[in-house]
This record gives sequence, C-alpha cells and structure tokens, in this order.
Amino acid sequence: MHKKIFIVGLIAFLFLLLNGGQSLAAGPWRGKIIDVETKEPIEGAVVVAFWSRTWRTPAGDNPYIYEVKEIVTDREGKIEMPSYTPINLLPIISYMKGPEFIIFKPGYGSLRMALGKYLSGEITEIKEMELSGKMYRLSPGVIELPPLRTREERLDAKRPADIFGIEITAKDLPLLYKMITEENKNLGLK
Repeated sequence: MHKKIFIVGLIAFLFLLLNGGQSLAAGPWRGKIIDVETKEPIEGAVVVAFWSRTWRTPAGDNPYIYEVKEIVTDREGKIEMPSYTPINLLPIISYMKGPEFIIFKPGYGSLRMALGKYLSGEITEIKEMELSGKMYRLSPGVIELPPLRTREERLDAKRPADIFGIEITAKDLPLLYKMITEENKNLGLK
C-alpha cells in the first residue's frame, strides 16, 4: 500500500515539476488576421507568441522571455503556429506564463494579449474592445485589427518594442524588427 502511494505521489510530483504546476496552452494556434473595417485579410502581419519565466527572488519577481516564435500571415491573412509547451524544471523558484501574442503590421493597431484560446478554438464568443480609441474584435479563429489612417495615429500607437516590457533583440525576432524598422522609416523616425 505504501509503495502505491509513493508511486502516485512521485508521478504527481514529476508532473508538477515538468509543467511548473501550470497548464500552459500547447497549441497549435490557427487563425486569420483581418481589417476590422473592410473585413479584408491582412497579408504580411507578424504574429509573435512568447512565453516568459519568472524567477522568485527575495527582491521580487524577475521575469525574462523564455521562448519566442514568430510567423507572418499569408495572402489570406492566415497563420498556423505549431504546438509548443515550455518545461519548467524548477517550479519552486520559478513559474512560466504564456503564450502571449503580439500582432504587428505597419499601418494597423498593434495587439498584445493572451490570444491562445481564440486561436485554438477554446473560446466561442466574440469580444469587442477599444484600445487607444480604436476598435478591435476577437472571435474564434479571427482577429480584427483597426487601420491607422494618419501619421499621428501611427505615432501614437504602441510599438511592439514598447509593449514587451522585457528586452528582446532583433536576433530573437527578425521578422518583427524588420516590420518595426519599416514602420519607423515610413514615419521618418530613426
């Protein structure tokens, strides 16, 4: 009897050890990015999924980006990102979060949020939200971004580099940085 209890306890401990005690979405994530006004697909938008690890320290939590994946929408605005599940071998002193997604296309509002349930079909309701005076719409498998029509709107929009909050390099996200550079060039920025 003690041997069975030990084995069940060991299996539970190993499960918690491997996933950090959290259920992190594993994907795959599929969807379509479209213009909120015209309903036309947005080709060439960069979609980034990222997972963070946070170390618990006496001075407070210390997060860093654990893994990033990026893809670009096709002609039909579609994406398909393969499954991924991070493994946390140190759940007592760290925890994992994610995936969070960033969607960026020059001339459109950027979005950063946990979209995994929309892109995996777990959520079936439509959500409308306003960010910086622009309307966004989320529905199962479809993310709608608002166009930014004026230079002022584009300058006021949050940039992906601003919304990470954690340092990410061009080496980590070459497609995203290429788009940011393109947008900065279009706006006459360095």
